[in-house]
Parts: sequence; structure tokens; C-alpha cells
Amino acid sequence: MGSFHHVLLLTAAAAAAAVSAKAPLPPKAHQLDASYTFDQYLAHFDKSYDDAAEHARHATAFDRNLAKILRHNAGQDLDDAGEVRRGYVMGVNALTDLEPGELPLGYNKLLHEAWSSQLKGGAASAARRLGAADTGAMASYSQAPNFVMDKVSDLNKTVDWTDKVGPAPNQGGCGSCWTFAATAAVESQLAIAADADAPFVTLSQQTMLQCTPNPEQCGGTGKCDGATVELGLNYMADLNDKKTGGMYTLEDVPYNGGGQTDCATLTQGKTPYAGVTGWVKLPTNNYTAVMNAVHKIGPLAIAVAANDWGGYEGGIFDGTRTDVNHAVLLVGYGETDAGEKFWKVRNSWGSGFGESGYIRLKRTDGDDTNCATDQDPLVGVACALDENGNTINVVPVEVCGTSTILFDVAYPTGVTKLG
Repeated sequence: MGSFHHVLLLTAAAAAAAVSAKAPLPPKAHQLDASYTFDQYLAHFDKSYDDAAEHARHATAFDRNLAKILRHNAGQDLDDAGEVRRGYVMGVNALTDLEPGELPLGYNKLLHEAWSSQLKGGAASAARRLGAADTGAMASYSQAPNFVMDKVSDLNKTVDWTDKVGPAPNQGGCGSCWTFAATAAVESQLAIAADADAPFVTLSQQTMLQCTPNPEQCGGTGKCDGATVELGLNYMADLNDKKTGGMYTLEDVPYNGGGQTDCATLTQGKTPYAGVTGWVKLPTNNYTAVMNAVHKIGPLAIAVAANDWGGYEGGIFDGTRTDVNHAVLLVGYGETDAGEKFWKVRNSWGSGFGESGYIRLKRTDGDDTNCATDQDPLVGVACALDENGNTINVVPVEVCGTSTILFDVAYPTGVTKLG
């Protein structure tokens, strides 16, 4: 990673921490107006920019984002307490002075077979990139769904696994969302299986981030440049199968983003806490499968289009972006008193984002027909050319549900506490 990303990682991590004790709390959506200044924002979120050019750049981004927030909120229906009755409101947070391209993301959609099978080597090569085929050095631990598929009408009306999930973490400026989503899915399975009075165990994302192989990579090198949940879980299953490692606690192996410590040194003298035996990828864009899995299995790792999430403060989000670029944790679903159905999702942008680190996305029972196309897979990707240097005509991929929530959904299997 370049120096910019390193600085952004540190800045974002600090910004998402508790608001400075010297500054009052930042205004909520119903308190916010055009009089709110960049200097007030910096004080509220304990941020600073010593370089004049950087200060000016972030001030410009803040002004543009604040104007967007105010335009959106002007049309929302709020009650006397400032709570939104329907839809969602936007607000200021640690991301308000960032450009859209600086949002912490990291899902590499080119590893998904819908894209990669078109780019290089066909379906078999695509499966290797996803983790669904043997690579020689690492076997595939992909499994079929292990639950009975019921009608959605036969499922509970509300599911919420929040009490089996840790507080919303902060990935910082590293494109490590895939490790946070995968690790959170493992953590939640441990919590579901544990005694009711057992303490929640927070696992480290760092080993998966730094050490997961990324065979035949297009568009990045993995790590902070992005990968997929499936690759991360497959690597962990391989370590478990070979008895050469597993998932470590965050206390033993702290997260530091794009650290350069080699894998052996990273875990030297440490004992892995948990292992997985495999992973399941649900059928793409299948509403019934996702509803059944989150109902019967627990939290799921999902891929989303999150470019327009930065200003979200609360309510039921109904974005229209379809460019898949982020991985997060689906923890349940429900319906508001006003009759709005939603998915409940935990993000990895810290607890200062959205609803204490969560976002609720609009849900309909016809979500697998609420589809569009992701038409922008190849920005900055060298493998858009074939071996002769000719441009490949890549067909856009169908993505369904709000923020593409149904496109790529996975979960770990055989999660156990080791030792």
C-alpha cells in the first residue's frame, strides 16, 4: 500500500474512536443545517490536517457531502424526536470529509465467477480464484448448503442475531472488508454454539488478511487491495485441515491493516483459537436461500455496492448503486412499525457509522426480481485484455436486492473452538 493509504488507515481509525471529550456531540440529522462548519466537524471527530493542500481538499469534500446530506434530509418525514418515519436520513460521521473513492471497501468482485470466468481461463480458472477448486497448493473446501429450503412464508417474520455479533469494528483505510466479514461470520458461529453466559470472543482478521493466497489474481494482489470472503474462509479451512493454524484471537494477533510482518512471524508462539472445516456459497441472487440461511444458520457474509453508504445515519436505506465493492455481515431481517421490510447489516466502518455501526437496507419479498447490472468491473484492471493484448468484451453481471445484497452470500461451516 502507498503512503496515502497508510495515512488514511490511521486517520480513519482515530476518527471512528470516541468523539473528543473537549467537543460537544456532533449534530444529528434533524439538528444539522448549512451553518455547520468544517472546523466544527474537525473538532467533533478529532481530525486534523497539517498540510494546507490536504486540509483544503478535505474541506471541499466536506462541503460537497454536507450539501448532499441537507438536500436528502429536506425531503424526509421525521417525527418530533427527529426519528425518520419512513426511508432514511443522512448525517455527518468520520467519512463526511472523504471523497467517494476513499471509502473503506475492498471486495474484489473480479474474483467472483460471474466476472472472472469471462476474463481469463474460463470457469475452472474462475473457481480457483474463488476458492471453489483445488489449486495444487490448497484444496477446495467448498460445500453445498446444509439446511432445508423452506418457503419464505414459513420462516419467522423477524430474525436478529445482533447479540451473537461483536461491536462494529473499523477496517481503517485498508481494503480488508473481506477479512472482517469472514471473521465476523466465524465469531458469530462460535457465539451461537457457546453457553449463554460465555464471553464473546473477538478473532483477529490479520492472519487471513496477510496470508490468504490469491491464485491467478486479476486487479490486485489481495491483502489491502481486496479479495473475497470465500478465499479467506478456504484458506482458514486449509490450515485447519493440515493442522498448521487457524483463527487467532484479536488479543493475540492485533489488526494493523497492511502490516508487512511475514505469516510465520505473525503467529509465532501463538495458539489458534478456532478452526473452520469449510464454507458455503449460496446460489447467486436467490432471496429464498438468503432468508433461509440467515434464519437457520446465523449471520452471513455478503457483498454489497456501498459507494452511497457514506452519509447514512439511520432508517431504511434504499440506494440504487450496483457496483459491487464491499463485504459486510448480514445479521437478520425484520419490518418496521410503518410496514417497511429491511435487512439488518453490520458494517466495518466503526460504531460511529449509521445505527451504531449498522445499516438497514430495504427488503422486499421480490428481491430476487429487484435486479440491475453491475457494468463497471474493469476500472484499472489489466486482465481486461486477453493473452494477445486484445480487449475482452465483458458482459455486465446481474445483481439483485438493495445494494446488491443477494449477489454473493457465504458462511463458514464446521466452526469449532480448537484445543
